[in-house]
Amino acid sequence: MNDYVIPEKLRVVGTTPIRPDGHDKVTGRAKFGDDFHLPGMLHGKVLRSPHAHARIKSIDTSHAEAFPGVHAVVTAADFPKISSNVIDAGEAGQIDMQDVADNCIAREKVFYDGHAVAAVAADNAHIAEEAANLIQVDYELLDPVMDVRSAMADNAPVLHDDFLPGAFLAPTEKALPNASKLELAMGDITNGFDEADIVIEREFTTETVHQGYIETHIVTAQWGANGMVTVWTTTQGQFAIRDQLALVLELPMSAIIVIPLEIGGGFGGKDSIYIDPLAVVLSKQSGRPVKMVMNRAETLRATGPSSGTYIKARLGVKTDGTLVAAEFHGAYEAGAYSGGPVAPGVSTALTRYNIPNIKIEGYDVLVNKPKVKPYRAPGATPSNFAVETMIDELCRELKLDPVEFRLRNALTTGDRLVLGFPCPDIGGVEILKAVQNHAHYQSDIGGPHRGRGLAYGFWFGAGLPSSADLMVNSDGTVQLCSGSPDMSGTRITLAMQAAEALGIEPSDIFPSVGDTTSVGYSFQTVASRTTFATGIAVYQAAQDILAQMAERAALIWQIAT
Repeated sequence: MNDYVIPEKLRVVGTTPIRPDGHDKVTGRAKFGDDFHLPGMLHGKVLRSPHAHARIKSIDTSHAEAFPGVHAVVTAADFPKISSNVIDAGEAGQIDMQDVADNCIAREKVFYDGHAVAAVAADNAHIAEEAANLIQVDYELLDPVMDVRSAMADNAPVLHDDFLPGAFLAPTEKALPNASKLELAMGDITNGFDEADIVIEREFTTETVHQGYIETHIVTAQWGANGMVTVWTTTQGQFAIRDQLALVLELPMSAIIVIPLEIGGGFGGKDSIYIDPLAVVLSKQSGRPVKMVMNRAETLRATGPSSGTYIKARLGVKTDGTLVAAEFHGAYEAGAYSGGPVAPGVSTALTRYNIPNIKIEGYDVLVNKPKVKPYRAPGATPSNFAVETMIDELCRELKLDPVEFRLRNALTTGDRLVLGFPCPDIGGVEILKAVQNHAHYQSDIGGPHRGRGLAYGFWFGAGLPSSADLMVNSDGTVQLCSGSPDMSGTRITLAMQAAEALGIEPSDIFPSVGDTTSVGYSFQTVASRTTFATGIAVYQAAQDILAQMAERAALIWQIAT
C-alpha cells in the first residue's frame, strides 16, 4: 500500500542539508574497491582472447602453474557447466544464466576481443599478469560480425547455434540466425503517409559507447573454511551479484554474502558479474582471499557498453505541422549474448508525440562485441536523437518554431500510446511551455555562427522492489539502512524523506547501505529509481515507527489508540 499524506508545506524536502557521506569522500576516507585489503590477500589477473571470434581448441596452463609466486590458475573447466537456465531479472526481462556464466569465462568459443579465457592468483598483480601471459591457448579463428547490418545479412557468420531471444523490458521473437525482433503498431500506416503533405526518410548509425565510469570493476573474494563466500565489490546491486554468483557457481544464496563498497560511477554498467566468480574460485583453490582489479583497457574491452545502432525512420506531416504517420526501424547491438535495450529504445522513439499511425520494428542483434549493458536511459538516446533530428528538419522546412511544433504534436494525458494503453500524466506540455516562456529561449541569439538547440525526449521511471530498515535510538536519532547502493547522493535523499516523515532533522538520520545479510532484498540502483522506489520503503517504515510510538505512548498514558 502506497498511501501518502503529503503535508501542505514540506519542511525538509526542497532544502540542501549536508550530505552524510560528503566529508569522507572529500577527505579520502570513503572506501572504494581499491581501498579494500585483507591479510594474506592474493591478486588475480585474467588472460583474455585477442580474437573477436574463435573456437578454443586447447589451453595449456602448466607454465603459469609452475611460475614462482603463483597460487592458483583457473579455466572454464574449474567452473560448473551451466545448462540453459532462464531466470527473471527485473527490467532486464529474462536472461539465460548459461550466457552469464559463459561471458565470465569462455568455455568452447570466444565471442569478442577481451573475452576471459583463464585467470591466475599470485603474490602480487605483476606476478599474476606475467604468469597469465604464459598460458598457451590454441585457437581456431572464425569470421566475426562487428555491426548490426553485417550480422543481419544473408550468409552472415552465426554466433550461436541457438539463443534465448532478448527480453529487456519486453520480449522479442527470434527472426534471424543472429537477431530477434519486436514489433509495435497502431492505426493504418499506409493511409497515414497518404494523408501527409511532406514525407521525409532518413538513416542514422550510432557507435558503441562505453559508460566510462572513473572506477573500474574491482572485487575481493574470500572462500571461508566453513564454505561461506564473502565478496566485497563496487556494484549497483549487491543482491544481483549474490544471485548471479549463486547460479553460476551452483551455491546456495545463503552461502554468499556480498558487501557493497562505495561505487566510483556505474551509469548502468555495474550490476552484473564479470571477474567476481573468477575471484571466488581462485580463492577457493588457493585458500586465501583474492583481489582482482580490471585496468582501463580490460574494462573497455570486456564489460558492457551501450548498443551501437542502425536506424531508419520515416515521418509524415501536414503543412500545418501535424504529424500523421511515423515508421521506425531500429537495429540494436546486443553484443555476444542477447538482451540489448531494443524494447525501451524503439518504444521511446516516438512516445512523446501524438501520432495516429505508427509502425515500429526493433531488432536485438548478436555481434562479436561484449554483451551490452544499460547506459542512462538504455536504448533511448539513439532513437530520440534520430527522431529529434528529423523533427528539427521538418520545423525548418515548414518554417515553424521548434517548441510550437512539438507542442502541437505533444502527447497528453489519455492519448493512446503505441504500447497499447492511455498516456498517464507525464507533464510534457508543461515542460515545453516552460521552455517556450523561458528567457533563455526568447533571448536574441546575438551574432553569426551561433544557434540554439532543442530536443524533447522521453524516458520511463522505474519502481521494482526496495527494502529499508529504520531503527530509533534511545537519544532520538535514527539509523537508516537501505539495500540500494548510493551512486548519486541517495543516502541524503532517503534521509530527507525519513526526516520529513518523522518530523526530525536530516542530521538526526544516519543512513547506510546494507549488505545482503543486513537488509531485505532490493533491486539494483538503476533506472533513476532509488529516491522514488526506495523512498517509498523509507516512508512506509517511518509510518510504522510513528504507529508503534503512538501505541507505546497510549500504553503510558493509558488511553485507547
